[in-house]
Amino acid sequence: MPKEPMLETAPGVAPPLGSDATPIETIADQVAEVKPDSKQEPQEKPWQIFLQSAKPKDIKERFIREIEKPLAAHGMQKYCVLALLEPKDSIDSYDLDAIFEALSKLNPDRSKDVLLILLSRGGSIEPAYQISKLCKSFAKDRFIAVVPRHAKSAATLVSIGADEIHMGPLGQLGPIDPQLGSLPALGVSQALKTIASVAEKHPGSAEMFARYLRLALTVEQIGYCDRISESAVQYAVRLLSTKPGLGARAEGIAQELVYGYKDHGFVIDIEEAKIHLGDEWIKTGTSELAAAEIIYSHFEWVNFYLGLAKSKRLVVTGGITLPDSILLFNERDE
Repeated sequence: MPKEPMLETAPGVAPPLGSDATPIETIADQVAEVKPDSKQEPQEKPWQIFLQSAKPKDIKERFIREIEKPLAAHGMQKYCVLALLEPKDSIDSYDLDAIFEALSKLNPDRSKDVLLILLSRGGSIEPAYQISKLCKSFAKDRFIAVVPRHAKSAATLVSIGADEIHMGPLGQLGPIDPQLGSLPALGVSQALKTIASVAEKHPGSAEMFARYLRLALTVEQIGYCDRISESAVQYAVRLLSTKPGLGARAEGIAQELVYGYKDHGFVIDIEEAKIHLGDEWIKTGTSELAAAEIIYSHFEWVNFYLGLAKSKRLVVTGGITLPDSILLFNERDE
């Protein structure tokens, strides 16, 4: 008799809190067998069962309850804990407002240090710069950025404004590569240089390229590509120059982070981050990182089940234990 199929799981990721990856049918049977007068501690249904009837409010409340466990277990109560867990979205002014609202609610008297867990592909540099400064201004003494996986481009800019960046073996920063819509500004500039070079070698192609550029980009957008990259350097210098021992090197580090890499997705891992920023600034093996790794894993698993059961995804922007900071989106709307 064939065995019941097991749920597929993402490689290298632990099952979500409250799940043992047992087949759905078996779990349902086990849940039904629990007697009301049982003296055992009541257990919540695994997520794949829970989601069959859960409302958005229920999903948010359970996610927060389960996130609070690793935070408490690793002593994170001493921090005002924030998160930007947005693997598919870009940092924008909404995130800035959400971070400000969370800080105002959770740490209005600046009595705690601020810890920000980052999972982001990047976004607009202006709100990223302000988020970094805001977190620092609300911190009692220290602003800590924790990067369990990727914090690219604008998220890297947020990180370098922190007093410490905590990264694990899979954590990665990236080049500070501002975006023009969905396109990297430096990539657009490089493409324009390549087109100009080809047109110079083949004069007959110049008119064709000119028509194409008029359709693809405005004159204002072309000029913006260069200006926004220069602005990224200025923002990075301002954040870096506040760090002890980095004042004289701030300009060089900023130039390297903006112009020194050829690809938006280039991996700046923990070793390379230490080369840029120093061992004192980049931390690993910390309790903050351990808590963030568990939260990241649980976040990924909840999203896995949400996608299967409801074609939805969950993001966190703001206070990680604030219901208003937990957002649900329809996958098909993307």
